Amino acid sequence: MKRLFLLQILIKVLLIVNFMFVILFAPFIIALKIMGKIPFKIDDEPLVELNVWFIFMILLFYTGCCFFTYAIYLFRKTLLLISEKIIFDDRVVKILNNTGRYLLAAAALWIIPSLVAEAYADGPKIGLAFNGFNTGMLVVSISVFFMVLSEIMRIAITIKAENDLTL
Repeated sequence: MKRLFLLQILIKVLLIVNFMFVILFAPFIIALKIMGKIPFKIDDEPLVELNVWFIFMILLFYTGCCFFTYAIYLFRKTLLLISEKIIFDDRVVKILNNTGRYLLAAAALWIIPSLVAEAYADGPKIGLAFNGFNTGMLVVSISVFFMVLSEIMRIAITIKAENDLTL
């Protein structure tokens, strides 16, 4: 259970950092809309004017961050249930499935704006590239893992119930 305690601490820190980012980024988006320009450079090029699409892409990214933070919160709830020795329970299955769904939504909201921005800047292109751990694909993989894990837990609950009936 030492590893579970360590995982709980790491998830708690991640949740606090993400929650602070979500809270602090909202006023930044509002300030961008009011100011009408970005006060710093992106890729060594200053942006003079913000258009509606740029604000929309930032809002999509921000929504993805909110979904990711909520998924981390749900995973923390799962860890708390496991630490209380509540493992084969429908609550754990439901929370794990919802964690996977919110992570998948967050990944989609992170991947789509970057693809649209890249297509808008460079034009559509087809190709394969390996950039190490692609954050979007990693989050998609982890989200599918959580959904598969919830299905495995559901099967385990059914087998446990059948086993309890035979005793």
